[in-house]
Amino acid sequence: MCEKDENIKPIKPALTFEEQLKKIEERGCIIADENWATDVLKQINYYRLTAYFLPYKDHNEKCLEGTTFNNVYQTYEFDRKLRHLLYSAIEEIEIMLRAQLSYYHAHKYGALGYEREENFNKHHNHEVFMRKIQEDINRNKNKPAVRHHIDSYGGKFPVWVIIELFTVSQLSFFYSDMQRVDMKKIAKELYNTTDKNLSNWLKCFTELRN
Repeated sequence: MCEKDENIKPIKPALTFEEQLKKIEERGCIIADENWATDVLKQINYYRLTAYFLPYKDHNEKCLEGTTFNNVYQTYEFDRKLRHLLYSAIEEIEIMLRAQLSYYHAHKYGALGYEREENFNKHHNHEVFMRKIQEDINRNKNKPAVRHHIDSYGGKFPVWVIIELFTVSQLSFFYSDMQRVDMKKIAKELYNTTDKNLSNWLKCFTELRN
């Protein structure tokens, strides 16, 4: 029998929308229109919205003087619209990178060239790389394209297929683990920059995407 950890707090009970508003008011937030604020809470999870109160709190977890519910909501709306604009641009960049990296690698090293360790640089951990690829396949095994390659090609995936299963982080590492000559050529042809710059851009791109 497991001993009870006295440091673990009990789960808080669910609050009604009215109770949620009361809790917000008790923390010093001004709610001018309770009906409108209730409608907002019906559309946005209370827990999600609490993150947007952080810039308006003091060290005692109380709202700064003059903070209104509308202030917090407008901050949320700004963040939502900004993320929408960024994701639209990010998606285009991400799709293009998948196409360009797989095209280059396939034409230089072959459809399954990514399976050979010698096609990457000395910093590349091929065992971890291949293990992550297998995890990608297992996670997506019910997708038609993945099932087709398992059933028809013995589980072999050409680079232009497998790269579509990569996370953005994997995509960044795939580029950074390429042979230096390949990195330089891709960076020059795609963005007229250095491989070091493109590697750094991809790291920032990954953080932004996540």
